[in-house]
Amino acid sequence: MRRPFLAGLAGSGARARSSADGAVSIRARPSTLALVLVTGTTALSTDTYIAALPAMRASLGTTDAAVQLTLTTCIAGLALGQLLVGPVSDARGRRRIVLAATIAFAAMSVVSALSTSIVVMLLARLLSGGAAGAAAAVGRAAVTDSFEGRAAAAKFGTLTSVSLVAPVAGPAIGALLLPFGGWRAVFWFLAVVGVVMLVGAAVGLPETLPVERRRPGGVRQLLRRTGELIRDRPFITPVAVQCLVTCGFFIYIGGSSIVLQTDLGIGPGLYATVFATDAAAMIVSSLLFRALVLRLGPEVLRRCAFAVQAGGVFALVAVALVAAPSAPPLVAVWTCLAVMTFGLGAYLPANASIAQRAGRRYAGAASALSGGLPFLAGSLMTPLTGLLGSQTVLAMAGGMGAFFLLAVVLAVVARPRRRSAAT
Repeated sequence: MRRPFLAGLAGSGARARSSADGAVSIRARPSTLALVLVTGTTALSTDTYIAALPAMRASLGTTDAAVQLTLTTCIAGLALGQLLVGPVSDARGRRRIVLAATIAFAAMSVVSALSTSIVVMLLARLLSGGAAGAAAAVGRAAVTDSFEGRAAAAKFGTLTSVSLVAPVAGPAIGALLLPFGGWRAVFWFLAVVGVVMLVGAAVGLPETLPVERRRPGGVRQLLRRTGELIRDRPFITPVAVQCLVTCGFFIYIGGSSIVLQTDLGIGPGLYATVFATDAAAMIVSSLLFRALVLRLGPEVLRRCAFAVQAGGVFALVAVALVAAPSAPPLVAVWTCLAVMTFGLGAYLPANASIAQRAGRRYAGAASALSGGLPFLAGSLMTPLTGLLGSQTVLAMAGGMGAFFLLAVVLAVVARPRRRSAAT
């Protein structure tokens, strides 16, 4: 008898139902657990070893800047892996690429665990991030292959809920592993995660893009299809809006630790509580999206979520301006940030499902652009608060507010000329 774990993973035996429930007519659909495993490791690949950076610096005989650069290279790999591999999967299929990506992730985690040189570590982190990004992009494309309409939106809601847990759980897992095996134990753990990803993909992720639906061709054809999506307003508008939203959010990610502890004078423990509360708000919101999307549809929920997150940011700007030149009260700042992250938790899966639906003819390229471009844009904005020359709530709020204002303007002015297909 098949074990329960393997039964949960197995998707190859599940026949697609009729289109009435949102399932596309293919021979088999991927299991939710397999999709979670291949798409939910992006945050684990970066966040899990944050607590190990000082130990890595001492062990490898390098500098703080060098070990922090391992995070930067991994983030760059995550973005590049999505952008480069997603379009290729439209021509080559999904399953083999995901299997190769999970093997590469496990292998590069082993290389990281055995590294004695910062150069080797940097290269391993870049390739590990690329593998994780490739698996995530192709996994999202598999959802688009297998589901449509509100069923696809619900599936994206599930994946988002799980992926939002990783940034909270990752650092805690890393901190727990350090006493038992040092910083190398963290990468051995990631190698095990890679093996679990491989098993999940092998058992629960059938080929969702049959040969007759593939888009063969060389580099020129891949670029042509990507360019076609970029020029397609119903697809690129939500992607561009999400890029601006992500830029504003990453300013908070990159600046809040220094800003809140310096300008508001709170300690690391209280800051961790603030950050955990904001992360919990995102998780709750994504779960709420998952519960409501089959009834209301992603368009309605996206509008509501977008209004909530923008309202939280603009309220933060107002609070900072009223209190200037003094620092605003912590309770007000905390509340505004929680409102912003609550809206973001529902906005991300709603926007992803709408963008993927608009670009489903090239699902891999659409996944690459809708996932890779916002991530790349946001990572470039991480140090902006410091570059503004003032580590204050007002500087952070001003940077966030500027991007969210641009997002609102773009969402209103550059709406698609034609409506997306009804769900």
